[in-house]
Amino acid sequence: MLLSVLRFLRGYVDITVRGRFPERFINITSRRGVRVWAVRRSEDSITASMYMSDYRRIRELARSSGVGISVHGRHGLPVCAARYRYRPGLILGGFVFILTVFVMSQFVWSIDVTGLETVSESELRSMLSGHGLYVGAFKPAIDPQSVSRAVMLDDGRVGWMAVNIIGSYVSVEVKEEAAAPYVPDKNEPCNVKAARDGVIISIEAAEGVTMLSEGSGVVAGQLLVSGVKEDMQGGVRLVRADAVILAATKHGAEFSVPDSLTVTLPTGDYGERRTLDLFGLRIPLSGYASGADVGAVSDRLDRLRVLDTDLPAGMVTERVTGMSAQVLKYDDNSAKELLTKQAQLYEVFMLGGCTVTDRRYSLAHKGGGYTLSASYDCEEDIAVQVPIGTGE
Repeated sequence: MLLSVLRFLRGYVDITVRGRFPERFINITSRRGVRVWAVRRSEDSITASMYMSDYRRIRELARSSGVGISVHGRHGLPVCAARYRYRPGLILGGFVFILTVFVMSQFVWSIDVTGLETVSESELRSMLSGHGLYVGAFKPAIDPQSVSRAVMLDDGRVGWMAVNIIGSYVSVEVKEEAAAPYVPDKNEPCNVKAARDGVIISIEAAEGVTMLSEGSGVVAGQLLVSGVKEDMQGGVRLVRADAVILAATKHGAEFSVPDSLTVTLPTGDYGERRTLDLFGLRIPLSGYASGADVGAVSDRLDRLRVLDTDLPAGMVTERVTGMSAQVLKYDDNSAKELLTKQAQLYEVFMLGGCTVTDRRYSLAHKGGGYTLSASYDCEEDIAVQVPIGTGE
């Protein structure tokens, strides 16, 4: 491939050699350092190819060898330049095109990020941009290892990162840092205490001395299973108390909403604008249609792709949705419906470790708003292991 490019740049000719001994002429030219290729023999002649500069040197050799030479093809850049020598604009345009491609190849065209789980891609791209890696960045100024180290120092969730620059394409591979699981020390002695107030329903002690019985009421922090055991000889030893203690507990929460609430609601699309994105520079191609004074803007970037490669150019479509402020007024029914949904979300997310056996809601209207009081009867494991200290 490289040899073909070199031949095109220097220019070459296809020749035909006729005479009594054309092979002798080919041998002589080779010994004189003339590069000849694509040699083919026919009945009364030999065809071959050689550089234009070498063709001028062999004329004297042809006369001394008694052969005739004719040119039946010319190829390469010098031939093209001679053909268009009276069209300087075309030659200049080709030169500018080659220069433009060379200059653009020195910049980053696209960045592909893989391996993300908890870190969002927008967060990572923002960190990369802060350390000089973004679409349109000058490649020679990018140190992949420095960028990787800086991002890992910025965000502890990134445990490993590799930045690979392939032409104008950058591949960023990420492996997030796995959080070390909590592994309790099985040899550390501890007691089991109550995590919250309740009435004990059942006790399943795997180790330790049970201090209470079923039906007993307990308060948060009370000792339930002791890690101090006496042996048959009256001696004392410390163990790691462990138990599952199911208790009846109560939870409560309050949720409020004012009588009236001002919200901004969409009224419909009223405008669209197209923008050319070139190396991160956005050039507006059209304006918004007239419409509301307040609007929410959402955009979509359709990047230009050639041979499955993202180019640093694309079309951004910005759509504007009209928004208007509206006042919502609540009555008893609408306020209760809204606050009940909030209470249901609280139950799902805050009481997920409990079994809710009963729930009660109470709505009150006071102070310019509504308040919903929610109370829950639950069954849950209230046992929590607490290491035995010097004062235990």
